[in-house]
Amino acid sequence: MAIITLTYEIIIMSVETVNNEFTRICVMLQSEVKKRRIQGLKEIFKLLELEQSEKQILKLWNIVNKYLLRILNDFVEECRDRALEIMKLFIVNLIPDDKLGSSEQIETSEEVRLKCVILLKIIILKYDNLLALYIADLTKILVQTLADNYPLVKKESCDCISEFAKNLSRYFYTQSQNFVKPILSNFKHQHYKIRIASIKTIGDLIQYGNSKSIEEVTTPMAERLFDQNGLVRKAVIEVAGFWLLNLKDRYNWWHKILPLLLTGLHDELEEIRQKATDLWDAVGKLYIEENQNDEKLKNKLDFLTEDHRHYPNYLTRPNLGCRTIAQQCFSKLINGISLELGDWIADIRVRSAQLLCVFILNIEEDVIQHIGKLLPPMYRACNDDDNRVVENIERTAEYIGYFVPPKIYCHLIIPTLEDTPSVGSEHCTLLPLLEDIGKFLQQPHIRQSKKGAYQKQILSCCSSIIAVCKEDCKLISKELFVIIFTVLSMTQENSVNLKAQELLNILANINSFDNVEELYYKYIEQLFSTFSDYKSWSIHDPEAQIFCACLVYIKQILAYNMDIILPILKEITANKADPELRLKLFILLSEYFDRGSVSKIIDLKFSNQFLEDCIFPQLIWSAGRTAEAIRTAAVSCLCSFLNKYEKDFIMKKITNDDEENICSTFDKIIPVLISLADDNSRKNRFYSLQAIYLIMCIRKEFDYLGEVCIHKIYPVLLKRLDDGCDDVRLIALEALTEVWSAISKDYDLQFNKGHVDILYTTVIIYLDDPEEEFQNIVLGKLKELAKVHPELLHQKLQKCKTNFRNQKDIDILIEHCQSFLINK
Repeated sequence: MAIITLTYEIIIMSVETVNNEFTRICVMLQSEVKKRRIQGLKEIFKLLELEQSEKQILKLWNIVNKYLLRILNDFVEECRDRALEIMKLFIVNLIPDDKLGSSEQIETSEEVRLKCVILLKIIILKYDNLLALYIADLTKILVQTLADNYPLVKKESCDCISEFAKNLSRYFYTQSQNFVKPILSNFKHQHYKIRIASIKTIGDLIQYGNSKSIEEVTTPMAERLFDQNGLVRKAVIEVAGFWLLNLKDRYNWWHKILPLLLTGLHDELEEIRQKATDLWDAVGKLYIEENQNDEKLKNKLDFLTEDHRHYPNYLTRPNLGCRTIAQQCFSKLINGISLELGDWIADIRVRSAQLLCVFILNIEEDVIQHIGKLLPPMYRACNDDDNRVVENIERTAEYIGYFVPPKIYCHLIIPTLEDTPSVGSEHCTLLPLLEDIGKFLQQPHIRQSKKGAYQKQILSCCSSIIAVCKEDCKLISKELFVIIFTVLSMTQENSVNLKAQELLNILANINSFDNVEELYYKYIEQLFSTFSDYKSWSIHDPEAQIFCACLVYIKQILAYNMDIILPILKEITANKADPELRLKLFILLSEYFDRGSVSKIIDLKFSNQFLEDCIFPQLIWSAGRTAEAIRTAAVSCLCSFLNKYEKDFIMKKITNDDEENICSTFDKIIPVLISLADDNSRKNRFYSLQAIYLIMCIRKEFDYLGEVCIHKIYPVLLKRLDDGCDDVRLIALEALTEVWSAISKDYDLQFNKGHVDILYTTVIIYLDDPEEEFQNIVLGKLKELAKVHPELLHQKLQKCKTNFRNQKDIDILIEHCQSFLINK
């Protein structure tokens, strides 16, 4: 009996001890001293960490809950923080059968606000249906925390809303629209993790809430497809795929959700493209599974088992479900895509072009009913400044070519005078329309464009025709040559130039020519036949640019077509023609003559006519800088021609008949060259003397100059020995030597001794020239000139020897004259 009494007293004492401990803690929690309140919270925390029964924990809760709720409003952050941690432990360890709540507060600490939201998420997970009475409060809290400045609070709020949607979906449906705008406001947050969390939360909101909100969220979701962070774009793709697979009324919203998923098929990252491809394939398969009883779909599954007869072999065909969904949606999207192809933001135009490309690949032949609406925006997009847009539109056109017969699209395209057939067309269907297409594209207003983008499209069209029709392109080889060569002539872009030359080589191979030159010779007359009024050409005229390109790209254009070209050259080099064009032509002709043997690059039967009609008129002096520039170009062109002519004559490639034809022309040109030797332009003086020199080289090979001609030329050359330009002096000395070496054998030295005397008297002066190099050249030339009258030169040197500083060269020259007289 005593033992029982003792035991009872011990229990009473133990209970009193526990009660005293709880009382002490409560007193500490009510203390005015911060440290004591913190100590009281620590004591509660220790008690909760001990292994206790739920009954003991509930007892502790009943005693301290009022004080804890009061401390949630404590001005000390640490107290509030510890109180939240303790509340979380109570909620985790107690059965959810009690009401929790506190008065409204505004928490200033970011960390404490974060813990409040974490606590709220635990409450939602723990209490779920018991929170039915507090749904409005819960919504109000989360709407406010979504707008919190602290990023982690935003992120945790998004997670909390997702849990709210999943665990309280019955109540969440009525509240979901309240969350839409607050969540969307975080879509542009600077932290990518917040953007991702917001996107995923929107996914749960639509899935478990009111799906009508999808009208409001798809545009912001689409904007996130332009996000620089790949994880954000991936989140959009995943959410769109989740909706298409799991949303209850997803069939009503295909036209809103599909663009989000299909845009991912062209993402920059391979991972995102693969994810979008897998989800799209899964959506199509699910549709087939869900609609197995649909009679139309069942027939397609049973009878359309074979692959498409004409399909891009580098692509995998989407499954029937994908194709069916796309066909049903495209009519609702075509207007939006068409508008966005002309959007002022480049990235939107690119995405729209990519989306159109994907849809065409999925709707296949169904595009025929939309082709009329699609073509106008595609025409405009082909002229886009952004190459990415153009590339995707070209790919779209290619896909259209696979699914739309040429008879249909040519009927629509050709009257618009804008677009071209695509590489996707089938050979057998395109062939009957080939000649019509060629004639259409050959029209001047179609092929003659200076816009780089347009030129690329023209070449792309020609490339497509060649790729599809191959050998059958022989039917329109002439038209293709004219089109491609026109683009080659007018382009300013290197890439277009290279592509045009590549296509011309392909066309030459198709026609079994050994090289592209043969292609030029066969069709160049047809090209010239397209020229209209060449008398009014300017440098900017498309036909003038084509003609100039002939001189650049066709190596022997003047060798076989001179009868056609010469009248054109005569008109466009006349004084009344455009000065810029004349200048450009002479420069191109100079480059042309520098390429090779003159007998191969020009028909010599027309050479004298070319010189008389085209070159000679431009050598005559007229006032003005423009006229001076043209004179320089013309005389330079003449030098290029004469230089090649002389070399060919030496190599016996030119007959005497050819020489006789041109000699009369030389006689006309020389007086003009003599007058040009006194031109103010240094280049004109140099080229005119060089031309005289070359003419003398040619003439002495088969003929000798008359006395009159020599006596007219040499005084001018002597005068140029005093020119301010060393190049002019040197060429004057060279020309002087050639003039006197071209005298005939019956030249009367006694009668013309005065002329020879002037020659020697003037030239020997330059043995004392300030330039030693020029002295040496003069010495060499005097040795050659001594052959004219060595005795006279010897006498002059002896008489004036003492007047020279350069005694060494005088002695050498005297010795040379003596040896020459002895040998003679």
